[in-house]
Amino acid sequence: MPNIGPRVSIYSHKGELLARLGQRPAGLELGQFISPHGLAVDSRGDIYVGEVSFTNWGQSLQGQGHPPGLRSLQKLVKVA
Repeated sequence: MPNIGPRVSIYSHKGELLARLGQRPAGLELGQFISPHGLAVDSRGDIYVGEVSFTNWGQSLQGQGHPPGLRSLQKLVKVA
């Protein structure tokens, strides 16, 4: 789905929104995303989000230079 923004939405098998991770604007803080493109869940329920941060930087954060060490994978640990 194009242009859904820098977030990950989690839905039930019935289509109910369960959680939304990330927010506008795009960012580099923990829990924020630049451009999420891949998703995996491990056996403990931890979520791994792959991003195309470097290639999408110009669209997401216009006018800002590329910072050193842009991440391409973020692990979100399931709590409770």
